[in-house]
Amino acid sequence: MLEVWFGVALGLLVASNVALWLKLDRCYVDLHRIIENGSDKIEQTIDLDGIKDEIHDTIQDFMAGLHVPTAGDHLLGSVGQLLQMWGMKKFGGMAQVAQQIVNPDQHEEI
Repeated sequence: MLEVWFGVALGLLVASNVALWLKLDRCYVDLHRIIENGSDKIEQTIDLDGIKDEIHDTIQDFMAGLHVPTAGDHLLGSVGQLLQMWGMKKFGGMAQVAQQIVNPDQHEEI
């Protein structure tokens, strides 16, 4: 079963590398076209005040969305922590079982 997962991972890796290669090849062609048309200069002024205003607006929107945690937030955090402790008690030994499956030469008591 492990071989199947490795095969799937290798297939995804190859597919992503091919997609990346095709994208980079397209960028290479576009870059050379831009370099060849270098005589066509595009003048563009940078508006620093516009950039500053955009950053300011983004920070304002982010800060407006922040709020003081409510009792419900604290309650859900406590419930999540209790569930995490329960899960660690119930499934904490699974790491040792997984190690024994991977390394059958080492026999430790759980």
